[in-house]
Amino acid sequence: MKLIKILFFGLFLFSGTVSAQYGYGGVRNNGIPNNQQTPKEPTAKEIEEMRAERTEKYMQVLNAELKLDELQYIAIKNEILKTSKSIDIVMKSDYSDEEKANQVKAIQESTDKTIASYLNAAQKIQYEKLKSDKKPKKEDKKKKKEQESEPANKAN
Repeated sequence: MKLIKILFFGLFLFSGTVSAQYGYGGVRNNGIPNNQQTPKEPTAKEIEEMRAERTEKYMQVLNAELKLDELQYIAIKNEILKTSKSIDIVMKSDYSDEEKANQVKAIQESTDKTIASYLNAAQKIQYEKLKSDKKPKKEDKKKKKEQESEPANKAN
């Protein structure tokens, strides 16, 4: 009887150590503790920095193409920053995707009108050209994504 108890107790201990080695005890990857954290949300400061970087890159393109004066540059930059904040607010809201898309589109149209109001006639023509050149690039990216996903779908 003692022998059976000893065997049973030994088997119980053995199975516990085996399950711990395979990740059931909080240790994974050959005994290395799993300390991976989920990606953290960016802080408000980080969001502002990223927004400022994107805006600055866009303003460099606009300034090079439209040859903006200082007043135009500052006014348009402020408008783009304001728009970016508004879009972020809309994207974090609880609206449906369709409502979000409609609101973002309305914000962008309003911004385009405001930016155009700061431009002279020649700059407006160039600005419209920039916007129309941007649309085919977006469509090309969508087509590429669709083409890349089609072979994956066919393979499945």
